[in-house]
Amino acid sequence: MSKICKVTINDEPFLANRGELLLDWALMNGIDLPHDCRSGICGACRVRLVDGQVFGGHSRGDDMIHACQARIVSDLAIAIEAAPEPVALSAEVTQTVQLAPDVVGVDIELPKPLNYLPGQYCKLQFRGFPARPYSPTFPLEGAPHDHLLHFHIRMVTDGLVSSALGHEIRPGHRVKLTGPYGRAFFRQGHAGRIVLVASGTGFAPMWSVAVAAIMEQPQREMVFIVQARSIRSLYMHAALCRLALFPNVTLIPMVSEPQQISHAIQSGRPTDHLPKLSPDDVVYTAGAPAMTDAVARIAKAAGAMCYTDPFVQEPRTAEQSGLMSRLTGWLNEPKSGPIAPQPDPARKVAPMHRGVSAVGAGNR
Repeated sequence: MSKICKVTINDEPFLANRGELLLDWALMNGIDLPHDCRSGICGACRVRLVDGQVFGGHSRGDDMIHACQARIVSDLAIAIEAAPEPVALSAEVTQTVQLAPDVVGVDIELPKPLNYLPGQYCKLQFRGFPARPYSPTFPLEGAPHDHLLHFHIRMVTDGLVSSALGHEIRPGHRVKLTGPYGRAFFRQGHAGRIVLVASGTGFAPMWSVAVAAIMEQPQREMVFIVQARSIRSLYMHAALCRLALFPNVTLIPMVSEPQQISHAIQSGRPTDHLPKLSPDDVVYTAGAPAMTDAVARIAKAAGAMCYTDPFVQEPRTAEQSGLMSRLTGWLNEPKSGPIAPQPDPARKVAPMHRGVSAVGAGNR
């Protein structure tokens, strides 16, 4: 097997040593590949594997790979969809409101509109606190304002940021925003049905996707499954009422805890209520990783495209060991022919972004 592999990203080729990380060699060769946490969590560096093989960075049979975790083991062809470039902006909190016992709504005012796609997320660093990833979303009621961003933040026990909302973090608090990030954004031009699945504050990016989808094609069929922990945690009822005005939208609200208040609210798991999927469907899902993974597996089995935004509270910090170390050693065993990375000064090299935690819209 050749020691040198040819990697082509969006028709832009470069050479790489077999066994190296795809993200590292893309950046070293001047390919501006989006990334954030570099730990395989956030999904910012997910790209589509068109041809070839990688080791790690994806589930078996999945053609979407995490470039920060995928090691090059053959010639590769990679496709990246265009997305807005991340920027850094200084902003200010304008409002915090208790949406539910475990969810706080936070509005921040920007000096200028942020160019982002529905479903993407940003990193917010409230002054004096660590940065966290959250998804900007469409307002639950009323029309949007291009200088205001709305966030739904889940309260975490002993959370450094969420426990300070409404106390240390109040209107007037300064915040640094960087983004947007993430690849689970709304894709225009799909004529078939759209299926949205959200748990908890995964509703934030999915609500943005729903609004964008309706604005593009109001008559398109849509199924929206929304899960919360309890009746009191179904904070998005005003938004769901707005969606219910569209006859082609099917809403399936759910709660995890038993309830006898309304027969319209389902129980069980979101996957229990998924419609029968087909290759004509596109699925978007955000929330608990176990839920998004289960939805993605069902979508893949049906041949439907699926974009996932799993919310993970803590990044993985442990180094991969054992099998990975042995594989890398085996791949690098030949001593002849390695190439040294030579960045092309004529190309723009993307800055390194290191997320505190991520995905996607961490919303935690």
